[in-house]
Amino acid sequence: MFCNFCGKQNKDDILFCGFCGKAMPQKTCSIPEFQLVSQTTQPPQKAHSPKTKISFTAIKAIITGIIIVVVIIVVLLTYYPGILSLKW
Repeated sequence: MFCNFCGKQNKDDILFCGFCGKAMPQKTCSIPEFQLVSQTTQPPQKAHSPKTKISFTAIKAIITGIIIVVVIIVVLLTYYPGILSLKW
């Protein structure tokens, strides 16, 4: 096969000329054409990840709940000091 740019002869199965580096003309071959599959109008659904992020509001609510429980326990232990000495 001869290069279209520099005219030098190259091997038949190369993609670029070994002398000038330009792309070699390729022999055409019959490749079957494929038809694209029509896409549906529904948007792709997101895959559920195993890790879900907790919103900042939810974190604030959890911390507020824990603080309230701790305050209640401290108040109960302050006003009723014998509450933990349960006798069976």
